[in-house]
Formats: sequence, C-alpha cells, structure tokens
Amino acid sequence: MGIYEWCASVTLLSAFVSAGFSIQDLLTAQRRQDDVITAQYALARSGALAVIAIGLFIFKSNAFVIALAAIMIVVQLSDSLIGEKVSRFKSTGAMWIGLTNAFFLLVLLAA
Repeated sequence: MGIYEWCASVTLLSAFVSAGFSIQDLLTAQRRQDDVITAQYALARSGALAVIAIGLFIFKSNAFVIALAAIMIVVQLSDSLIGEKVSRFKSTGAMWIGLTNAFFLLVLLAA
C-alpha cells in the first residue's frame, strides 16, 4: 500500500468516525427541537464528507486527497478541542486521528 492509499484510508476512517458520532448524537438527542436540529446539521455535514471520502478510492488524485485530508484534520482537531468539555474518550480519539491524518498528509506532500 502506497502513501496515497495510507493517507486516503486515514482520511476515510476519519470521515466515517465523524459521521458515526453525528449519527449517535442524532439518535440520542433529547426531544428538544433545537437539539435534534443541531444534530441533523452535524450529520448533514459529516455524512457528506464521508460520502465524498469514498471517492478518494474511485478518483485517485493527490489534489483531492490533500484537500479532503486537510479538511478532516481541521474537523478532528476542532472536535478534540470541543470534546475536552464533554468526553475524554472522544477528545483523545479525535486528536489522535487528526494527528495521524496530518502525519500521512505531510509524508504525502514530501513524497
């Protein structure tokens, strides 16, 4: 497996983890309309990124993986900062996947 595939795989995993937590948030949202709507917005964005990430293996393009990896790095590191107030598990997981994605992106850029 080459560096493109490693970077794309971590990016895909990152997008699917983000979408998974958005689904969980929607399913556990209290019946308050504001909570449900916020969870739906999060799922719309995370779901879209997950679907787009599948394309990394269909349309192999360095520009594509660089752009999407950069987006997912920002998403995961932001989630890590936000998650500190909610869950150490979610915060630590988001930080590690963001840093792992950043590592593979830097290796790809250096290649």
